[in-house]
Amino acid sequence: MNILAEHRPVTSAVTSFAVHLRPTTRLAKLYHYRRNGIYYLRLRETGSTTRTASVSLKTSDRRAAMDASHRLAETLKAFHLDHPQATFSEPREHLLWLAENLLSSAHDVHSLRDWGDLYEDVWTNLAEIAATMPLSVDQHEHVMRAKQVMAAAQARLQGDSVPLVKIIRDLEGDHGQMGESIPASLSVLASPPMTFETLSGLYLADRGQDQKDSTLKETKLCHKTLSTQLGDLDLRKHSRADLVAMRDRLHATRAASTVNKLIVKLSAVFAWAVENGHLVKTYDKKLKLTKGLESTRKAFSQAQVAKVMDYASNLPATSWKRWLLSLGVITGGRLNEISQLTTSDIQTLESGVVAIHINEAGEGKSIKNKRSERLVPLTDGAYGFDLAAFLRYVESCKLSGSERLAQIGYKTAGDWANRQAIPEALGESFGPGLVFHSLPHSLASLMQARGVPTTYAQALMGHASGTITFDTYGAGVPVDALAKMLAALLTSKP
Repeated sequence: MNILAEHRPVTSAVTSFAVHLRPTTRLAKLYHYRRNGIYYLRLRETGSTTRTASVSLKTSDRRAAMDASHRLAETLKAFHLDHPQATFSEPREHLLWLAENLLSSAHDVHSLRDWGDLYEDVWTNLAEIAATMPLSVDQHEHVMRAKQVMAAAQARLQGDSVPLVKIIRDLEGDHGQMGESIPASLSVLASPPMTFETLSGLYLADRGQDQKDSTLKETKLCHKTLSTQLGDLDLRKHSRADLVAMRDRLHATRAASTVNKLIVKLSAVFAWAVENGHLVKTYDKKLKLTKGLESTRKAFSQAQVAKVMDYASNLPATSWKRWLLSLGVITGGRLNEISQLTTSDIQTLESGVVAIHINEAGEGKSIKNKRSERLVPLTDGAYGFDLAAFLRYVESCKLSGSERLAQIGYKTAGDWANRQAIPEALGESFGPGLVFHSLPHSLASLMQARGVPTTYAQALMGHASGTITFDTYGAGVPVDALAKMLAALLTSKP
């Protein structure tokens, strides 16, 4: 069946008619996924997780699937614009009908791309512009004429005798020989460049809701940096040299690890763009830097850890700064994990063990990954840690009506610890790379040196396959066992 036979063109008349109406149903961007190698397309009403419809694109070929998806989307958009008061069930039924009648075989979903990459933009560019640009009368005539040419091209693919050379000459306006540029009268049909900023917007619209707020914020910052570096580059025409040059510009003012983090974000967008038909090929493979990745963070010696704890113990017991450093020393917790602790996260178990519950239950709280949720015992006397004084501090926070233990924010705490407290505590032994995050490294190094089993170390640091007492399959280390291990590790001499 000729796919174009039932295609409803999205014309300026349609858009002008619909623009002043408020649609009954808002449709989310179509989503693609694969099952057993076959591509599927999912339609969803914006804001709903139940009003959805999925159809098979009946092909395992990505290009063919994206081609079919594009045609279904254009036809569905035309239907929706023609019927702005339609409830979700109507476009849903229309999509199912289209898929059943228009995608009878994989052969039917191929366009001029079947003839090679030379023609890959003939359908896509014109159809995109016809569907999205407000057109003048003259421009609209060109679009309709181009559609007739594409229809002839489709007929050619289905066995019509129209010579392909005539189709291409018609598309070029029959101005001279093939190979000459498209005349100015058709220049309005040239699609805008696919910049990284454009791709970022499409990617975040589709995947942004899957990221935690903190991750999404970081992603947007990375995307902004990448957009600045890539500028107006049309990524449909980018080369390996373009990406290498971008990487080198980034590395001129940034650490290798930071550059590689940006490249990871770039590759995520590129992979999504290819899967969804926005790009055909990318050149980001093996783009990450391999030199200069050595961590600048160092572990404290045990003598230095003792100095940090002495410094903390001399701070007022009513100051959060004291407990920020102290908890970092005896638990190996990350700065963010400790800074977001609440009074309810300090728990006394039936065995009498006092532990901190590192979790993300609560507004603004986040952890590195799902394996980071854990209970970490507090060891009284470790490096001089005063557990009773800490519990009195927790009670004073409760009495003041404050749920959070921290009196200063995460960033302020980090600046204070790294720029003031640790340098002052270490004195002449302070050196580059010694920061708050050195405390987890120090505890991990001590456990390794003392022969602590790997499962214990992983459970304590939040790297285990399951969380401690919350492990469904029982692979976690009991908190009481961790408490005994830490007491032996931190309160006895080697």
